[in-house]
Amino acid sequence: MKKVVLRIQNEAFERFMGMVSLCPQVEVIDTGCPPDYEDVTMKSMARAINELRMRRVLRMPRDYTYLMIALNEGVIDKVPYFYTPMDFLNYLNEMGFDSLPSKTTLYDTAKAIQGRYPDWRFTDEPKDVEVTRRKNIIVQLLSAFGRAQRSMSEGLSEKV
Repeated sequence: MKKVVLRIQNEAFERFMGMVSLCPQVEVIDTGCPPDYEDVTMKSMARAINELRMRRVLRMPRDYTYLMIALNEGVIDKVPYFYTPMDFLNYLNEMGFDSLPSKTTLYDTAKAIQGRYPDWRFTDEPKDVEVTRRKNIIVQLLSAFGRAQRSMSEGLSEKV
């Protein structure tokens, strides 16, 4: 068996792949196409949230609301916008998470947040320590997400 590496112009790629599919003795091992960045973002997000869960950063059901609100504010690019808490819970379910808060918990907690991250104010008037803890959830999410993306990009670069 022989391995052949070819460089094909983008406009000829589909036609070439069509011709290759006509020959059953040829197996396409890798197309060298860039990774699906939405998939990489979702996998990185799953790793980051899992890390927060494992480290017990997300201690209370309402803590997931802070993630949802911050993501909707655009703290991380290429993450979908969640029109409702149910959309966010579906996103988490799609990533394989269980033991999630109820949509009512997310709705009620979201009502208590005013302003934009990092300048959030809370109508439930928590103590300063709790305000800091809530905001630090997002700091830790950003750190965990960055680590997950670097880890995934290192894995991708090893394949090239």
